[in-house]
Amino acid sequence: MTAILYYLSILLGALGGLMLPTALVALSAGDTELAEGFLLTSGLTGFLSGGVYFALRGQEREMLNQQTFLLCVLAWLGLPVAGAFPFVLTGQMEWVDAFFEAASGISTTGATILQTLESVPKAIIFWRAILQWFGGFLTLLSFLLILAPSGVGVIRDTYSKFMEQSLGDEIGWTFNVLRQVGSAYGLVTLTLVVLLVVAGIPPFDSTCIAFSTISTGGFLPVDGAIGEHYNNRMAEFIIAMGMMAGASSIVWHRMAVRNKLRFLVEHRESYILFILMFGAGLVYSITLFQLAGGASVLAPGAALRQGFFAAISLISTTGFELRHADVTVFPGLLVISLAMMGATSFSTAGGLKIYRMFALFMQLVSEVSRLFHPNKIRKGWIGHAKPTIQFMNGVWTSLLLSIILIAIVSGVVTTSTGYLEGGLIATISSFANIGPLYSTSWAQTADWPRYYEMTPLVKYVLAGTMLIGRMEIVVLLGALNFKFWYR
Repeated sequence: MTAILYYLSILLGALGGLMLPTALVALSAGDTELAEGFLLTSGLTGFLSGGVYFALRGQEREMLNQQTFLLCVLAWLGLPVAGAFPFVLTGQMEWVDAFFEAASGISTTGATILQTLESVPKAIIFWRAILQWFGGFLTLLSFLLILAPSGVGVIRDTYSKFMEQSLGDEIGWTFNVLRQVGSAYGLVTLTLVVLLVVAGIPPFDSTCIAFSTISTGGFLPVDGAIGEHYNNRMAEFIIAMGMMAGASSIVWHRMAVRNKLRFLVEHRESYILFILMFGAGLVYSITLFQLAGGASVLAPGAALRQGFFAAISLISTTGFELRHADVTVFPGLLVISLAMMGATSFSTAGGLKIYRMFALFMQLVSEVSRLFHPNKIRKGWIGHAKPTIQFMNGVWTSLLLSIILIAIVSGVVTTSTGYLEGGLIATISSFANIGPLYSTSWAQTADWPRYYEMTPLVKYVLAGTMLIGRMEIVVLLGALNFKFWYR
């Protein structure tokens, strides 16, 4: 338990540190009272985390799998609680709304309680954005330090090869991961900010959009869709590239930078992601053009721009749109299926991940092929790494548990709201961490309650679903393995 508290203190201290630039934003906007609230919260957070850190610094920090699972669960559940305090202490929200907003930010879901951003202080908008950015970084760390070493979220051979070729075998590899991933994540974020400013987006908006883009979150610093507010072609392209970067594997990025061509070829998941985005973007573009009725209403170039942006946003689980309701021109079942699938492992995107869906598909193909060619030798689906029985059992377990969770939560939401389709889409939007998907213009949304209109129980349930979707439901069950803790 000592190691768990030690690492939690580091994460809590980092979150408290992020409140300092938020206080500066409040001061720059002339909101002294709001700045004091953030500084107070930052001070209290720093005092608590610093006390625990220095008290435990010299003690043993090695953890077993179940302990790392518990660390993951406590981090994902505890950080939104800390992140909600600034909303409450500054008088902006009641506790349930503050927790929902913070959980949505940390989990990079992007579902919001706020009805409009016109009267919301800039510091609150910035805090939502930086929560998403921190949540994206935490997602990458969860994959690299907890999920992958335990065999959750990746084939062990693939992870081992990455660790050996990329991070080496040096002492203190945990902090080496923090340093390398943090520097790369920060550099990409800064690049996006600069490019957006050069493209003509105001610096404050550029920073918030960059935070949301690289973390594949859905919070925007303005009301409405991106294209309707900014109408900036270059910025739209930069945001689309940022979403693709956030949705593709950091392992693939690392190998590309280091020119590890063999590993790049073997890592098929990222190529499948790009193919899916291209195919869905093409179909979206054709559909939007046909629905418009001709080039006089929607030019072919505009249809391509909106279509590919919608596809990238949906598959990356970001939730941005150039025009309101672009995403919903596809049949509802296809839209929620793409959202549930999500993007690649080792990325900031939500969803079940492409590797799981492709593994299930390849297992189906293999079993059908076995009927006709029983003695045929079959290769693995990621290069030469062949999925083991244990790996496939984990994939099936994750899928079935996810379906059970979605069914239960959908029942709770539907009972409260009275709309089955709305309850299902709200649940999937939360679980797949693409909150804006529920708020876009479905055919029935005129009757569905908005997030801010939902009951406190539903808000808590959906917030919990967002966090479970982020931490992986298998990890939650592993942390709750009471037989281990009674040994």
